[in-house]
Amino acid sequence: MLSDKKVLKGARCLRVLGHPVRIQILEFLTQGEQSVGVLAQELGVSQSNLSQHLAILRDKGILFDRRAGHQVFYRLADSRIPEFFSMMKEIFCR
Repeated sequence: MLSDKKVLKGARCLRVLGHPVRIQILEFLTQGEQSVGVLAQELGVSQSNLSQHLAILRDKGILFDRRAGHQVFYRLADSRIPEFFSMMKEIFCR
């Protein structure tokens, strides 16, 4: 059985994942690392709005970021996230 601490941590992560833009970000990043500019263009959101969502995902350890000059690139922090999304779509998005 999970400890109360682990249950709370899991619930917080699921709450973070409960936003449509964040789900789109993570699903897009299953294709590989992307810059903030590409993400904003592909998802049709402003860079400022996107940056807020990316910061939340990064702070929860769901994404890693990398700076290259003036650009910031994001990638998934765990290689199992694409599998998680595949299962989520299969179970909840039929």
